[in-house]
Amino acid sequence: MSIHRTASVLACALALAAALPPPAPAQTEVLRIDWEISKMVGKNRTPYAPVAELRAAPELKFSDYLRALVTLRNPAARPVEGLVLRYALRLRLNRKGDAPEKAFWGVPFYVEEVRVSKINPASERQAKVIHFELSEQLRKLRNTGFQPEALKIEVMLCPRQGDEPAAIVREAVLNILKP
Repeated sequence: MSIHRTASVLACALALAAALPPPAPAQTEVLRIDWEISKMVGKNRTPYAPVAELRAAPELKFSDYLRALVTLRNPAARPVEGLVLRYALRLRLNRKGDAPEKAFWGVPFYVEEVRVSKINPASERQAKVIHFELSEQLRKLRNTGFQPEALKIEVMLCPRQGDEPAAIVREAVLNILKP
């Protein structure tokens, strides 16, 4: 009789487990965005270093290399492959002589994708965003009467079923000061 009871309890437990929805897979997250810059010193370029603010103006040629490091985390027990990271760049503009509170965010001037081939289980990986076309955008602002005050990058992992939006979207702002 005890064997029959054990088999019944086991059958009920298996039926209950089959009826419950499967556990949600651990979601890949965008943790943070860090800015780095490589400056031109004479004829040599310095190694990339973290930067908290940018020195640039439309009147001057911008020859520094800027990049954003997007840190992704895979908390799952399996590797994640084939991720697409989309990003957009926009400038906060202000008319020369206007108060800072009159500044506004322009429409995105650059949109692109970066592919991340694989993130190992329970680990982090950095994706490097290197294409900005910032020098070209600054050149276009020359003689317009507008001055850039900040650069914003908006990043989003291509959504997958079950993703929580707050985990796959991040933005970072880099203030622009006059040189």
